[in-house]
Amino acid sequence: MPVSHRPPRLAAMIAALAMALALGLGAAAATPLPVVVDRGDVVVRAAAGLDDEARRLADRAALALPRIADDLPDLPRPRRIEIRVVHDTAELSSVSPPGRGAPRWAAGVAFPSEGILALAMRRGAQPHDTARTLDHELAHLLLGAAVPHAPRWLHEGFAWQHARDADVARFETLAGMAWFGNVAPLDALEAGFPAEEAPASRAYAQSYDFVRYLAGRGRWSDGEDDGDRWPFRYFLRALSEGASVDAAARQAYGAGIDELFEEWRSDLVRRYLLVPASVFATALWVVAAILLVLAWRRRRRLARARLSEMDAEEAARHQPPPHVVWPGAVDPLGAAGDGDDAPDRDDGEGRADPDDDAPRRPPRWIN
Repeated sequence: MPVSHRPPRLAAMIAALAMALALGLGAAAATPLPVVVDRGDVVVRAAAGLDDEARRLADRAALALPRIADDLPDLPRPRRIEIRVVHDTAELSSVSPPGRGAPRWAAGVAFPSEGILALAMRRGAQPHDTARTLDHELAHLLLGAAVPHAPRWLHEGFAWQHARDADVARFETLAGMAWFGNVAPLDALEAGFPAEEAPASRAYAQSYDFVRYLAGRGRWSDGEDDGDRWPFRYFLRALSEGASVDAAARQAYGAGIDELFEEWRSDLVRRYLLVPASVFATALWVVAAILLVLAWRRRRRLARARLSEMDAEEAARHQPPPHVVWPGAVDPLGAAGDGDDAPDRDDGEGRADPDDDAPRRPPRWIN
């Protein structure tokens, strides 16, 4: 029996079709996500019970995307973004594209080539800030689509810029870099990102602040020229068009990336070496203000007490003298002042006192 063989081209086409089908099916979440909020260019798929969260995230994405896209004008971006929301971090891998997975510590993860990002509501009993995580991952997603070969430090700094995140740990890390001079060289920064995310990591803090400096620097190093972010956008455009980091920096800023890095290092030292003095001065002002308030309250309390004493003294001066009962049986002052209408005193036998008609002398103790 003759053996039939498929033409090689047909076999290749079938294999390609099978692979495409597998990839298409893999784009769907393995874990069922029954809640769907479709806003056209953004769709949110969430686990059961997360209806309100899905709508809130869809609304926030609609506000955040234009703001992030302003830094990437006319650069490639996903035509449709899918946001997948699960209850716990442990479920992120189950809604990630096949073979991609997610770090076990992550609150969210972005897949720019697929236009997908996944968010978790919590990690165990600890809730995540899903709004901030959404902004962070959307920035990763858009930058990854626009500049596929962006270095890690640029990715992290760009994402932190658009998450509008204030982190005390990062502030402390940057201050320590300025005080002790332990800034990682730019060529070593890529290897400095830890396998486990740490909020106070030097690599994350340094990336954030360096990208903040690039975003705020103008075409020239003059501190008055902030550039209105356009040199930063030119820098990203040049990278998108295939320029190296150094060449893109020279096109946008007129200086190589190493020169810009040294500028940033000087700026870091200038900003953070003044922190101890300013903190000390602020503390002195706070202590002085507290002491002034306490002194004012004490003087007010003493003044009120003195006014109360003066009111009591004034009231005492206007009081009539107290009535004192005469210690003897007969009050001589009262007897002397009876007048003509006073009844005759009886001598005990029904007769009037013979001395009643006698002239009365004032008591000798009356002057």
